Amino acid sequence: MNITCTAEEAKSQLSHFKDKPFRKFQPETINYIMNSTHKFVIVRAKTGFGKSLCAMTCGVMAGSLSYLVSSKYLQTQITKDFENIYSLWGRNNYPCLLDNSRNCDECVSSKLNPCEKISSCLYKIAKQKALDSQYFLTNFAYLLSELAYAGRFSGRSFTVIDEADSLQKSLDSFVSLTFTERSLNRLGMPSGPKFKTATAKQGISSWKDFAQEALHRSIKISDELNHEIESIGDYDVDLKLRKIKEKDNFVHISERCEIFLNNVDKGWVMQEIPRYGSKQGRLIFSPTWLNPELANKYLWNHSSKFALISATFLPIAVECKRLGIDIDDVEGHDIYEVPSSFNPENAPVYIWPVADLRRDTMAEGIPRLVKMVKYILKKFPGKRGLIHTISYDLCRKVMEGVNDPRLITHTTENRQDVINDYIDNFNEDDPDDIVLCSPSCERGLDLKYDLCSFIIILKMGWLSLGDKIVSARANSGKLGQLWYRSDAMATCEQQSGRGNRVDDDHVEIFILDEQVNKIYRSQPSLWSKSFQEQVSMDDIPDDWDE
Repeated sequence: MNITCTAEEAKSQLSHFKDKPFRKFQPETINYIMNSTHKFVIVRAKTGFGKSLCAMTCGVMAGSLSYLVSSKYLQTQITKDFENIYSLWGRNNYPCLLDNSRNCDECVSSKLNPCEKISSCLYKIAKQKALDSQYFLTNFAYLLSELAYAGRFSGRSFTVIDEADSLQKSLDSFVSLTFTERSLNRLGMPSGPKFKTATAKQGISSWKDFAQEALHRSIKISDELNHEIESIGDYDVDLKLRKIKEKDNFVHISERCEIFLNNVDKGWVMQEIPRYGSKQGRLIFSPTWLNPELANKYLWNHSSKFALISATFLPIAVECKRLGIDIDDVEGHDIYEVPSSFNPENAPVYIWPVADLRRDTMAEGIPRLVKMVKYILKKFPGKRGLIHTISYDLCRKVMEGVNDPRLITHTTENRQDVINDYIDNFNEDDPDDIVLCSPSCERGLDLKYDLCSFIIILKMGWLSLGDKIVSARANSGKLGQLWYRSDAMATCEQQSGRGNRVDDDHVEIFILDEQVNKIYRSQPSLWSKSFQEQVSMDDIPDDWDE
């Protein structure tokens, strides 16, 4: 990769950072990335290290950058910090110029009835600006779709993928073939394929027959809807919009059917997910592991070099397997771990395994969790904290058992509102002692200083073996077993990082599940070196159960 300037010269072009020195270990990390002759560089760096500055500095040194993230939170933060980068959002973030009650994802323009504002469409202008920019920023899902179908962002020399530990989920979702109940009924194929497993004698052929017929019918429905849309004209915008959404859904199905037909083999799994309340049931076909051919076609072939950065990664063999990467293409054939500049004593991790939370021991373990949570709350009067509960069911049972007005939680519907309220209504001069209990705050939450003085992790965050993909991977051999264990331990490390965001911050972390303790004692390397340094060897206090 061509290097156009030094790291210091690159930083001088970043207005918010030009007068600030690099943090400890940032220059070494930048040099490691830029001096690599391999296609992939994988960097594990603790939260608060300054990954974004390293990424942007590398991009300026390279002369161009595609910067990918998984969360809106991080995309917003990078956009604020770096004026040089152009941030491209999904269509629904741009208002429609014809009707301010709609956004660009609700566009009703068509060939016969084109939008009169098409030349000034905010989304189209933003997309062109991103294409013309030296440095542009967007999210995983958006870029994958653009690379596959428009291809206009392909061919960049250097791409940084931040939050790269989340990339597998986006790739898996992109290549999977998914039907909702409503889609299957509309296609006239409500019962799915004849055989339910790829290993059945006629399994693969029945799946292909099903997908081929679904492809044919979805194309036919899309064409019919197109004619309907054109005939509606502009007399009923709401009806036209509904028809466009329906057409887009069947276009999407036909695209995924083609991916499926070209790649399905005995390594794929079919899942039937039943209806839950108002949520439709689904039929999903997914590969157990993403093969290199799929990964290369839809991502890796579209840039000359990639830097994958995150606070947590699974072991290198697992990362390569799940992302379809050849380990020989990875710099050093391993993950580069940036030493932490944080004092581990500022974020001690206490493993106090008061309960062995397996399915058959959960009932007897919950009362012990409740006692320990009460004990820890007493240690932090007047302080805020975060309790990771893994599931809404465990959250409810522990909150009922603790019965403390300090504890608050959220639902799936009001999650972001509760979190925003928790953060925005904090008064440093008159702090409260609210403790947020959540099954879904292991990522994307920044609780600096007094926003979080302690973190409690109730239970190991195992992925559900009731999910057929999870089960197929976990039971695919030694590598699958390692993936299953290391994913759970990485979740634990991510959960611990929500309250220790800068080097002078202080938080205490308590892990209460024997399952975490058991794996840590046998395989401590599943946690980063810096996180291992935070682990305190203190025993459980004698008075906790009094």
